[in-house]
Amino acid sequence: MLRIIATFILIYLVFRFMTMVVFPWIARWYLKRYKKRFYQDNPGAADAARKHSREQKVAREADTDQIGEYVDYEEITDDTTSGNKK
Repeated sequence: MLRIIATFILIYLVFRFMTMVVFPWIARWYLKRYKKRFYQDNPGAADAARKHSREQKVAREADTDQIGEYVDYEEITDDTTSGNKK
């Protein structure tokens, strides 16, 4: 019985290690390979991607220039609602 429990724990730990380390590494490797092949087959797409990236960077910088100034609000209490009647 103890051997079966130890086997399940070992299988769980191996599966957990694979999902945390091995599977993400394989996914990154595969995506890099696919991206490289895609840009080799479509050379114009690389230029368009770089142009789009630059446009997004400029848009983000422009958005930060349009941010308004910070206003600190202070709560004003009304004496009639706090129960202090004069």
